[in-house]
Amino acid sequence: MESLVLHLGPLDYVFVAIYFIFVISVGFAMQKKGSQSSASFFLSGRNIPWWVLGLSMVATTFSIGTPLMVAGWTREAGIAKNWEWWCFVFGQMCTTFFFAKMWRRTQVFNDAQFINVRYSGKEASFLRGFRALYMGFIMNILVLGTGLIAVAKIGTVLMGISPDNPDYQAWQWGITIVCGLVALTYTALAGYAAIVITDVVGFIVAMTGAILIAVFSVKHPLVGGMDGLINTLQTTMPNMLKIIPDAGTVGMMSLSSIIIFASVRWWAQIYGGAEPGGASHVVQRMMSAKSEKDALLGTLLFNVMHYVVRPLPWIIAGLASILIFSREMYPDHEKVYLALIDFLPGGLKGLAVTSLFAAFLTNTDTRLNLGASYFVNDFYRPYVVKDKEDRHYVRVAKAVTVVQMILSYSIFFVANDIRTLFFIYVGIGSGAGLVYMLRFFWWRVSAWSEIAAMSAALICMIVFRWFIYGTEQAFQQNGLQYMFISLGIVTAVWVTVTFITRPTDKEKLKAFYRLVRPAGPFWRPISEELKKEGVVPDTGFKTAFIGWIFSGPMVYGYLFSLIYFFTGLPAKGVISLSVGIVCTFVTVWSVKKLTSTTSAVKQA
Repeated sequence: MESLVLHLGPLDYVFVAIYFIFVISVGFAMQKKGSQSSASFFLSGRNIPWWVLGLSMVATTFSIGTPLMVAGWTREAGIAKNWEWWCFVFGQMCTTFFFAKMWRRTQVFNDAQFINVRYSGKEASFLRGFRALYMGFIMNILVLGTGLIAVAKIGTVLMGISPDNPDYQAWQWGITIVCGLVALTYTALAGYAAIVITDVVGFIVAMTGAILIAVFSVKHPLVGGMDGLINTLQTTMPNMLKIIPDAGTVGMMSLSSIIIFASVRWWAQIYGGAEPGGASHVVQRMMSAKSEKDALLGTLLFNVMHYVVRPLPWIIAGLASILIFSREMYPDHEKVYLALIDFLPGGLKGLAVTSLFAAFLTNTDTRLNLGASYFVNDFYRPYVVKDKEDRHYVRVAKAVTVVQMILSYSIFFVANDIRTLFFIYVGIGSGAGLVYMLRFFWWRVSAWSEIAAMSAALICMIVFRWFIYGTEQAFQQNGLQYMFISLGIVTAVWVTVTFITRPTDKEKLKAFYRLVRPAGPFWRPISEELKKEGVVPDTGFKTAFIGWIFSGPMVYGYLFSLIYFFTGLPAKGVISLSVGIVCTFVTVWSVKKLTSTTSAVKQA
């Protein structure tokens, strides 16, 4: 592969430096507020409005690796390859309409603390501590590592260091250490209070950079504008432009795979930000909302921005790169995205580079803070050192933030590509998604159910990744097959364990029901008793179901209309846009009805 190099001028480096100085300054400015208490350090006092929540969530899931991965997928196998992640729409909308308000009612810090609200017994205590370490030091470090791998690729391209350079690895380590220190500084200083501010600014910068890269890639002489791009690809590689490929298409995302992903993957697998029922940073954002209404609206905004607004520039850039850089000569499809930056004029080139670093920081800061929350609130405080003053736990959280950053560098010994970590992350949770949804709606789900699901999913991933498939490429190529095998094994394990172990204590179930008020028939043994106390389930279940059903087509309608318009298919664009608009009316009706019955009063 030929070397890919960016040629930056002094003004370009100034843009990067200004942004780094900005985020560090926010950390110092918010240090006092963020260090007041655990609630301030992890949730900024639970007073964040919905629009900040939505932008913060989408900024966090932006990640420095996401543009490279999406553009790389598009370049490698066409637009349809993005169904690898588009399929999670219904899972995330499920969180919006069914779970956001219930999560906010629990008043927990994160999804690990939820365990002690929902379950009882020693198994609940074990699960809470296990999940804190599992999420904080396994899953979290995988996500942090994804960003470090991307930063290493970006930095070496920036500096003109090719993989055959004898100092290549030294450069990788040096670049990632510098970037990691920037994220670590403001995150450790002020926690969540600084994170939400830098996230909003970071998202604006990141989107601006992505749009610039797409625009100037299309203007390249070898592309000839959007007309040239579309005409050339329609003539030479028409399948690259299809959202839904023809049946029997070879070498690309197949129609059957798309159907399976869209119907199964969203509830069967777990992926950061797209967990069915909500988890990780999405729960943290919902818990920081100033009301249930803000939690619901924030997650809805996140989903629209995540799927409709973000991907188009990356897709266009990925397609344009095919005409500029031969796929045979440049097989590292992720790194090619970086080379496109060199076509921007001076200054704007620096802004595009800054946008990638901003994406790195918005993902890394959240993961560092969330990991510290898991460790301190769900392991250290309840099991190791109890009953200390709150400031002690804030100091420990800051120390753990540093430790996490250091440990994340171990990822360089596990994988070389961003997509590998995507498949490992998804693989770890393959088959476990259903239990995380049902724990809200079925009283019989217990701590043993979650322990069994987590353990079985992790063991399956290890066995298949390292012992059956053996290589990164084989694991990726067999992703669909693995999903079904893991789904069957994990589901059989956790359902069996659920019925052969004791249920959660009845008084704990009653306390949970009073707090959350889940709807549906599967709480009947508990709800029938509590009716005598006047406790009734949430009355908005049917409305939420309607909103959920229509919100998915709403997102797909707008997303596909944009792609169709830009790829020269206006008739299909109009049809998709019409679907999106019609579904919007129903979705908005549902949201208004749900939020009209939700107190907008700030909760403690």
